[in-house]
Amino acid sequence: MTTDLFEKTLLTIHELDIGTFRFYDQVVIGEIKEGKSINLDASLPLLALAWEHYKKKPVVYISNRKHSYSLDPTMHFETLKLVPYLAGYAWVVYDDINEKNARLEARFLHCPNSVHRSMDTALAWAFETLRRQELD
Repeated sequence: MTTDLFEKTLLTIHELDIGTFRFYDQVVIGEIKEGKSINLDASLPLLALAWEHYKKKPVVYISNRKHSYSLDPTMHFETLKLVPYLAGYAWVVYDDINEKNARLEARFLHCPNSVHRSMDTALAWAFETLRRQELD
């Protein structure tokens, strides 16, 4: 899918206290604000919106890590219970420090996940992950 076709699947944009989240047909792209501290409680509004929008439809979350913030990776244990239809989780990182952080965070996720240096490769991975899940 081309970027233009993908952009046509944009459903809505949510500005939350922790960041901006773009909801597409089967992908959410999140950009957390600079300096935020993310834990399960801070993520609950996002999880509620995801539940409302996708209603058990498989979805891939892409974390667009443009900013520096802290995240409690143990929250992923609960996230997967609250969002069992999460088909995959990807990070787009722009430096080595954020790549190391994403790889550490990945250890706490028990769903397909991947770290990328561009949004294009993350989206290609997301579409392939969703396609594979449809085949299962």
